[in-house]
Amino acid sequence: MSCPICRGAEAPFASATVLRKYAARYVRCGDCSYVRAADPHWLAEAYADSAITTLDTGIVARNLDLAERTAALLAWHWPQAGACLDHGAGSGLLVRLLRDRGYDFRWRDPYSANLFARGFEAQPGAHYDLATAFEVIEHLPDPLSTLAALAAEADVLVLSSELLPATRNHPGEWHYYMLDSGQHIGFFGLPALQALARRLGLRLASDGRWLHVLSRRVPSPRFMRLLRKRRWRHWLLRHRRRATLAWSDQAALQARIDAAAAHDATP
Repeated sequence: MSCPICRGAEAPFASATVLRKYAARYVRCGDCSYVRAADPHWLAEAYADSAITTLDTGIVARNLDLAERTAALLAWHWPQAGACLDHGAGSGLLVRLLRDRGYDFRWRDPYSANLFARGFEAQPGAHYDLATAFEVIEHLPDPLSTLAALAAEADVLVLSSELLPATRNHPGEWHYYMLDSGQHIGFFGLPALQALARRLGLRLASDGRWLHVLSRRVPSPRFMRLLRKRRWRHWLLRHRRRATLAWSDQAALQARIDAAAAHDATP
């Protein structure tokens, strides 16, 4: 088999039991070190109930943190950004948080209901200054094709995914396999992300842990490390704050409701 990221040769890496009943075989690329489940035949069952696993108890804290990091990234490097997209947006919580911070984010997720950002869905054919895909790439059987399509829609991609550790990186040693959810099937270290960026014709900037930027112009390594510091993010956002969209969003939604009611009342 060949690696779906760099086309390098893959070799057996590990095995585990997924969803308490399916034998999973993992392979690793000899060139970029991307690790993936070789045949994730259990995915339909893993997503049967919801795209958001019940084991994801950190979902609210993570969205609060990512909203702050994304706002700081935009405030410093792309302050003139207009429309932005959250791909794989889940319930829409991050979209609402970023709109509350003044950024025109739009929602898209074919596998989840939009609860918090209704009325601000992405439109087909639109182009975006920046797109986020948080906790997405580890779910994808073919991450290269998904991100290539996303890169055609947006100038900057911001991803989150925990980096594969250099050691203790097998199932049972590293929590990110999430064997009882069955949804995490691909695992990236920095070499795999760098190979992915090259295939897309982009550059990579990473904080070395979790947050990664792919673009033709990327933040410095120092800036990415600073993003990990909450105190520094708070200082930056105090000095480069945007006006919230919460109230203008409410007014726009009310206007749509009024217009629909008027249309329905017309004989």
